[in-house]
Amino acid sequence: MESLTTARLRTRRGVVEVTVVLGIYILFWAVAAYSGQTTMSVDIINPPDGMGFRSSPVDLIARTTVRGVPVSDATARFTIHWTRGEVNVDTPIDKDGFARLLLPASSGNYTWHITAIKEGYPKIVSQWSSFSIELTLTVDAISPNPRILAVSPVDFKAKVTDAKGRPVESANVTFYVDSANVGSSLTGRNGIAKLSSQILSGSHMWFASTSKDGEGGISDPILFIVGELASHATGSLVFASSRQICGDDVEGTMDQNNPLPTHACASARRSRWGPFN
Repeated sequence: MESLTTARLRTRRGVVEVTVVLGIYILFWAVAAYSGQTTMSVDIINPPDGMGFRSSPVDLIARTTVRGVPVSDATARFTIHWTRGEVNVDTPIDKDGFARLLLPASSGNYTWHITAIKEGYPKIVSQWSSFSIELTLTVDAISPNPRILAVSPVDFKAKVTDAKGRPVESANVTFYVDSANVGSSLTGRNGIAKLSSQILSGSHMWFASTSKDGEGGISDPILFIVGELASHATGSLVFASSRQICGDDVEGTMDQNNPLPTHACASARRSRWGPFN
C-alpha cells in the first residue's frame, strides 16, 4: 500500500516538474520574441566618427531598424554637443528608417548621438560619434533680412571674404532656405553672389555656404518673411506685415535650445540659429 502511494506521489511530482519546466520555457520564449519585436537598433551612417571638415553644413544621417527592417512613423532626436553647449533637435524618421539633419555649424569640435522615439517601443540611443570643422572663409548673409518684408521671387545676396577680409572671387555659394538647397552661384570680383528664387509666403530661415579650392565658410542663419499680396477695392496691392503673418515682432535672438526651426511662425522672434554660429 505504501509503495503504491509513493509511486503516485512520485508521478504527480514528475508531472508538476515537467509542467514547471515547460512553463518556464514558454515564458522565456515569449519574452525573447517580445523583446525582439520591440527593440530598435540605431546606427549612425554619416559622417564617420572622427571626420574632419573644411566646409559646412554637415549632413548628419542615422538609420533605425528592428531586426534589419526599417522603422518608420517615428522620431529621431539629434543631441549635439560642442564647445559652447548642447542642443536637441527632433526630426521625423522616413519610410526607409533614415533620419537626416543638415547642420549649419561653424568651426569647432562636435559630438552627437541619436535617440529613436516611437510609441509602444522603448527609447533606443545610438553610440556617440564625433566630427570637427575648420572654416577659413567668411560668409555674410546680406539679404533678405528680418527688417524688410521680402517678395517672391526673393533676391538673395551673400558676400565671401578671406581671413584678411579681402573679397573672394569665383567662390561657389550655395543658398539654403529652411535647410533646403535653393540654388548656387559664383561670387564676382567684389565677393558677392546673388540668386533669385521663388519662396512661399510665410516665415523662413536662410543661410549661405561657400567653397573654393578646398576651403569653406558659412553664414549666420537669418530669419526673413515673405509677404502675401492682397488686392483691395481700390485695386492697389498691399503687403501683409510680419506681425499679421506671425503675430509678433521678428527681431530678437535665437533660442539656443532650439536652433533649427523651419516654417514656424512661432520662431518669428528669432533672427539667428544661435549656438552653431
